[in-house]
Amino acid sequence: MKFNNSIISKFNSKRTIKYLALLLVLFLSLNLNTSCEKGTEPDYVLPGRRDYTWEVDTLKAWNTHLLKLWGSSPTDIWAVGHGCCFEQNIWHYDGDKWTTDGVWRGIEPWCIYGFAANNVWIGGSDGKIWHYNGVEWSESLAYSEELNFHYYNICFMDIWGEKPDDVYAVGFADSSHVGIGDVRFGIMMHYDGTKWSRVNIEFIDNTFMKIRKGINDNNYYIWSYISGQTYSDSAKYYSFDIKNLQEIYYSNDGSNNWHDITIIKEELIFTIGDGIYSFSKNKFNLIVENPYSTNYQSVFGRNKKDIIWMMDDGLTHYNGTNFEYILNFDQKSLSDGFVFENEVFFVANDFYNNNANNLIFHGVLK
Repeated sequence: MKFNNSIISKFNSKRTIKYLALLLVLFLSLNLNTSCEKGTEPDYVLPGRRDYTWEVDTLKAWNTHLLKLWGSSPTDIWAVGHGCCFEQNIWHYDGDKWTTDGVWRGIEPWCIYGFAANNVWIGGSDGKIWHYNGVEWSESLAYSEELNFHYYNICFMDIWGEKPDDVYAVGFADSSHVGIGDVRFGIMMHYDGTKWSRVNIEFIDNTFMKIRKGINDNNYYIWSYISGQTYSDSAKYYSFDIKNLQEIYYSNDGSNNWHDITIIKEELIFTIGDGIYSFSKNKFNLIVENPYSTNYQSVFGRNKKDIIWMMDDGLTHYNGTNFEYILNFDQKSLSDGFVFENEVFFVANDFYNNNANNLIFHGVLK
């Protein structure tokens, strides 16, 4: 049998093209997997933009300091805080204006976290945790701790969870109000979708400030504040494997005053002084250092080339190359922020003007 040479040539050409195409797909797949390893940022991520337009909303609540923000979208934002006015410590933004319903609730909020517009948690003093179902707030937990026949005051500083039936609340139990000395220890609660229960951990004389979990491993990580030490701003970081706490960092020399943990694009980010770090294989890895001496503790971002850093006098932005201010102000104290794709919200306390003691800075990319 004889074959036409032109047919064989076309067949070989098509087979070669298919083979090269398969090689190209394989190469791109391997390259993508390599560049997207946990703890790395792909080279093709574009630097974050800085062209924000800013608006400021004044939330007047006498002697109430709003501290934390959470939102499901730019038209559904909550701001909570503590103070003497229990009917003005929960505010909501609907995309048009901020309002508070004026309802007195028996909770002094210190933290907030949610999963959706109809599934939001707040925690605060007196061992209280409340839940919002999209219609109303209701009390979910009023926890008290008894030790040596004395009840300790419980305060929850942070709530966070991976999913609605796996939520943690952390804070501290304090004895100073019962007259038996100043004893304080970290406390942790867990919600399984039905009820809250105390997590059985060892006694640690810290205040648990924040709990988060990234994608690098299966552990949770806790930032704790240590009072009564040589320096009041001493801090520790712990890893938590659901059963045990392991100390991974301790600072008590007073040189690094700012600490925090956050999640940027699913990766856990640690603040230590002027730098932010990732953590993998029991090692802190520097991402970048903030060159400004006025840097504060918390960072927020969409990725590691789009990071907003809270300062004493505004906000700086890191685009993967350098830092620049995107917002400046005087005599105000930033407390928290929340970042969406094209909008950002930051809450600040104006301690110098009690008639306007809560400000919301709303930035929108042009």
